[in-house]
Amino acid sequence: MKQTKTQKMKGFTLVELLVVIAIIAVLAGIATPLILKAQKSGDRIKALANSKSVAAALMSFKQEKGAYPCEGTREILEGDGIDFLPPGKDANAYLAQLVASNTIDSETAFFAPGGVVGAKEGDNIKGSPEKLLERGENGFAYIMAEDERPLTDTKSFTPLIMAPIKQGGESPTFDGGPYDGKYVMGLADGSSKAGEINEDGTAKSEGRESFFQTGRDSLFGSDKTDVKLPTGAL
Repeated sequence: MKQTKTQKMKGFTLVELLVVIAIIAVLAGIATPLILKAQKSGDRIKALANSKSVAAALMSFKQEKGAYPCEGTREILEGDGIDFLPPGKDANAYLAQLVASNTIDSETAFFAPGGVVGAKEGDNIKGSPEKLLERGENGFAYIMAEDERPLTDTKSFTPLIMAPIKQGGESPTFDGGPYDGKYVMGLADGSSKAGEINEDGTAKSEGRESFFQTGRDSLFGSDKTDVKLPTGAL
């Protein structure tokens, strides 16, 4: 039977439209947390890979210069004619020595998604103190001993860099948001590892009173640590 001009196609009723919208909203509510979790997992994997590269560079730097980056190695580099090291005593300033000495060839290795505000991959512009590992291009905190000294007598499992850290100093705390309640670290044997963050923001440490303790069973030997924060872009 042919359709007459007066016949019209039946459309959705208001109730049917509301049902469809409700179903879409429920599906979006289910999918969004899964998408965010997958993104955080991907960011953590990226940070782990980069922390391994930086840790390996720190090992090489120590073998060549006699210590991890510190004021003493800065003087050595300046004596070699490197005059574009950034000033300051934050993680960026110390880790920039790895780039300036060509121990690591790219600033992109210091990218840790979510490690600092405005984190970004490095642009590899290295010829001036303002551009060498500038704000936001490094997301890793750098672990030193007190009084601006480099860590000494490190064990293979001693952390050298970590992310994402919220507060530095002697009692660092972590931001559990970027990596879904985990932190990443680069170790003194050139490897990388992830760990769990406590509810109070401290790093979980199985079998130890605290992650950054000194003395018996310490990860850092007798050194009292001073964690240098990276600088954010904002």
